[in-house]
Amino acid sequence: MKIVILSVWYSEKMGYIENTLTKALAKLGHEVHVISSTAQVYYNNPDYKEIYEPYLGKNIQEVGSKEIDGFTLHRIPFGFFLSKMYIKGLNKKLKEINPDVIQTFDVFSFPTFQAYMYKLSNKTKLFTANHTVESVFPLLREKKDSTFYKIFFYFSRTIPGRLISSKTERCYPATIDALDIAVNYLGVPKNKVKLACLGVDTDFFHPFTENKELDDKNKLRSELGFTKDDIVCIYTGRYTDGKNPLCLALAIDKLVEKGLPFKALFMGNGPQYDEIKKLKGCIMHEFVPYHELPIYYAIADIGVWPRQESTSMLDAAACSLPIVISNKVQAVERVEGNGLTYIENDVDDLVKVLTKLTDKSLRTKLGDFGKNKIQNQFSWDMIAKERIEDYEEFLRKS
Repeated sequence: MKIVILSVWYSEKMGYIENTLTKALAKLGHEVHVISSTAQVYYNNPDYKEIYEPYLGKNIQEVGSKEIDGFTLHRIPFGFFLSKMYIKGLNKKLKEINPDVIQTFDVFSFPTFQAYMYKLSNKTKLFTANHTVESVFPLLREKKDSTFYKIFFYFSRTIPGRLISSKTERCYPATIDALDIAVNYLGVPKNKVKLACLGVDTDFFHPFTENKELDDKNKLRSELGFTKDDIVCIYTGRYTDGKNPLCLALAIDKLVEKGLPFKALFMGNGPQYDEIKKLKGCIMHEFVPYHELPIYYAIADIGVWPRQESTSMLDAAACSLPIVISNKVQAVERVEGNGLTYIENDVDDLVKVLTKLTDKSLRTKLGDFGKNKIQNQFSWDMIAKERIEDYEEFLRKS
């Protein structure tokens, strides 16, 4: 089967679905292509040069094709129409590959619309997805619920989404709230949605058990300044108000003041960097490539993501870390049985929840449950097999 994964941007060192699902599909023996623009993820972020360039490289990459993890990445130029990005020459590239299946990750974007236009004169099967969750969805955020904005959204998103969905086979929302948004706001018929949770690359993310792994883990933990008695919390990602790792830093500061053996490792960068750095017990670390993260989860005792969903939650759980996340996250499957929630942005409540996790037996119980859950339900290899079954089902209907 020839499969095209269509992504508006792409970065080789990240662990997003365009990296991980693609690798898993290729492992099953299919011919897989990623078509993307020359833009890196977050390429237009005002702080890209400071935050991301040291890790990812220049925000705009060269045009060309290369082999990665068993699939082919094609970067082609992009442009803008009505301030939205489209991929130049996409139709030509699709004709060149002649895919059986095109998978996009938006219900409506200009690249998805371009794929829709290609499908109108070809036999390829088109699949979409929705990864936009309630916490970042414009119509469900403050100051974005005016009548004017609702009307604008309906004509600029709902109607185009309904048009494209009339020719797609299936849409894969990543969470329950993403599914609701796809149906209620983006024009996807209920009979075309199928919940498809994000997964974990278990080739990389798993508990450290081998002697060498344990030696490397203990060495790194010591190098970072943690003792064997410290309870180390880890946060990975952007230091922004939307993610709010500062809430964790403030909680750690209070726990240290109480004389409890907590410290935190923050891996990433962003606007909250300076505020976090000055607080007690907080160790800063730059971004590292996705495949290097497992050892950092191995040296930690608890994973904490104070706001919004992150695939890192699942990666950490696969490494037997209990996790603590916001009580507003609707993707509860990420924490059920393997972690705890706290009242979002409430530092004192986060202190209470983390204090519960001074109990090592509780951490072990939650961590073991999470490891098994990820292996049985959230492996990208398993998800890829299910996705292929879907693709084949619709291809048989041709």
